[in-house]
Amino acid sequence: MRKKKLGEILLEAELITQEQLDSALLAQKGRNKKLGKVLIELGYVNDVQVAEAITKQLSLQLVDCSDYSPSAEVLSLVPKEVAEKKLVLPLEMKGKSLMLAMANPLDWETIEDISFETGLKVMVAVSSEYSILNAIEHLYGSSADTWDVLKELPAYDNVEFVKEEVSDTQTVSFQSIFKDSEAPPIVKLVTMLIADAVKYDASDIHIEPREGSVQVRYRIDGILKNIQSYPKQIQDAVISRIKIISNLDITNRRYPQDGRSALRLQDKNVDLRISTLPSIYGEKIVIRLLDPTTGLIPLAQLGISDYLLTPLLDIISQPQGMLLVTGPTGSGKTTTLYSVLQQLRTETKNIVTLEDPVEYKLAEITQVGINDGIGFTFPNALRSVLRQDPDIVMVGEVRDLDTAEIAARAALTGHLVLSTVHTNDTVSTISRLIDIGLEPFLVTAAVTGVIAQRLIRKICNNCKVETLPPVELTRFNVTPAKTYYKGAGCDKCNNTGYKGRIGVYELLMINTKLKRLISKSSTIDDMWDCARESGTKSLFDDGWQKVMEGTTTVEEVISKIPYPHFMHEWKKRDKAAGKKVHADDACA
Repeated sequence: MRKKKLGEILLEAELITQEQLDSALLAQKGRNKKLGKVLIELGYVNDVQVAEAITKQLSLQLVDCSDYSPSAEVLSLVPKEVAEKKLVLPLEMKGKSLMLAMANPLDWETIEDISFETGLKVMVAVSSEYSILNAIEHLYGSSADTWDVLKELPAYDNVEFVKEEVSDTQTVSFQSIFKDSEAPPIVKLVTMLIADAVKYDASDIHIEPREGSVQVRYRIDGILKNIQSYPKQIQDAVISRIKIISNLDITNRRYPQDGRSALRLQDKNVDLRISTLPSIYGEKIVIRLLDPTTGLIPLAQLGISDYLLTPLLDIISQPQGMLLVTGPTGSGKTTTLYSVLQQLRTETKNIVTLEDPVEYKLAEITQVGINDGIGFTFPNALRSVLRQDPDIVMVGEVRDLDTAEIAARAALTGHLVLSTVHTNDTVSTISRLIDIGLEPFLVTAAVTGVIAQRLIRKICNNCKVETLPPVELTRFNVTPAKTYYKGAGCDKCNNTGYKGRIGVYELLMINTKLKRLISKSSTIDDMWDCARESGTKSLFDDGWQKVMEGTTTVEEVISKIPYPHFMHEWKKRDKAAGKKVHADDACA
């Protein structure tokens, strides 16, 4: 009799359709993932439904691994590495029979291997993947050496992780990750790392395998800082724990993975975005921390100067057009767009966002997550959204010509379109759109404004002191400030002298003269000259204004504003003074 496959069992149980199975098989190609895992990721079924369907079809027992307490002797029959890789767990031994929980009881090869290795008859029971992985983490535990290293870690009884379904339609409470001082040390360590990062207002956690240790760094106010270094022997356990709370494949260590989870710390909720990357010393993990209470900032509190805020409000008050926000990764583009959306949100407007992924949840706005894995890309999603009678559309990023064309034509047909682009400044954004293939006439007709931005650190108010003008000023022809400040360093700023960040902005409004230059495919320098004549102030101008106000330091502005801006400023000022600028001097 032919042995049934998982897809056939789920079809017979009417949990999936043939079309869904075909889609899952297509998505599975080249991804090195089991079919059940792909079906769960696509949101067609969950792991409990898979387990129940298999149980009924094969007349097997469905078990919850947390109901069993296998002895050390029983656990030794299946090594932890095999249990994690094959998603199995030995539960109990009766005479010459071994009861084995399996997420996939159709894995006949594993059944035969375990039976051969143990010399026992394997009695298969079915359990969900989560139940097995959670039991493995708790039952196999860690070595005594690891416990000695970690036993002094503080307790976090008020921390709870919320495991999100891939479909994003609901959240499921994940058990409290730590209940008492006897909890496994790895669970305690991972909890401490994430909870402390939240306490320090870190934006990212980097867990980096080294040759003989594991380095942990936090990104605080845009700067990475070493926090701890841990023994190499706990590396795999830490990675496995993070994968469990983020619904990643614990057995896949050769391919990058992306997952998500949520943290509840007392009354504070923080979304977690987890990314893994294989390296020569093991998998590196980066956890992005997204705090909804700090990510949603009113437009007037972003640090946008009054001379920029008024024309920006004029642009977004128009019923149609395209506003682009540009800057490198981590420069606050999404935060700016969310602030604009909050400003525009009313009951009379239909606002739809397309994001990859959705970072913060906004009330009264329809937010759509992009999923390239199933073909739901920005262009496809944007076409669908335009049939939903939107007034305002936010597109997470203009990545290609297809997205740019659809967005531009939407801006021409009565919609206000907001999006981001990766370029250095506002004028370069215009060139970028043309370079990817967008016709100049579409650029001039659709784009109404471009914002370029950076994030710079603010001087800590607790340890702020006056200082002498920095030596770097001798290289720049700028209006000197009356007083210069710096942070002396204190406990509140971790002795960095900086606390928090503020935006530096550059706003380009597309006027008639600039449109003519764009239509003629003029050079960036010509467009910059036009922009300056129209009153556009560069990122450097805005950054220097914040130095003069005592908000930040000269060193911070120089380190965050790209050198082409300095070169442009020198050329303009020296040209007006009748001097000649040498490239070597500008780049010195």
